[in-house]
Amino acid sequence: MLTSAAKLLHDNDYYCAVAHCAYYSCYQLLKHLWLYKMGKTQEQLDSKCSLSHSGSHEVLINEIGQILNIDHLRIFNNKMTQLKRLRTDADYGNRVFDSVNSEKSLALSEEIIFVLNKYK
Repeated sequence: MLTSAAKLLHDNDYYCAVAHCAYYSCYQLLKHLWLYKMGKTQEQLDSKCSLSHSGSHEVLINEIGQILNIDHLRIFNNKMTQLKRLRTDADYGNRVFDSVNSEKSLALSEEIIFVLNKYK
C-alpha cells in the first residue's frame, strides 16, 4: 500500500513525495469502499463524475462521507481537507515542503485510514 511508500520516502528525506503517497493511500481506500462496501462500479463512478461535473476525488469523498456516522464524518472531512491541501501544495506549490509537512501528511492519512477502516 502507498502508506508504506510514504513512510519510506519520509524516512529517506523525500518529503515532497510523502503527501502524494499519503493522500493516494486514502484515495485507494475510498475507491475500495465504493467498489466493495457500497457495491458500486467504475462505470457508476464515471457517470456520477460526469453528471456532477466533478472529479472522482470529490465524488468519492462526498459519496463515502454519506456512509459515515456524524462523528466519523467530521473527522474525515476535516482531515481529508487538510491532507488534500498538503498534497496539492507538495505536487504543485512553489514553496518548500519540509519534514513537518511530511509528518503532518503521514499523521493525517493514518487518522483517515483508521476511520475508513471501520467501514470495510
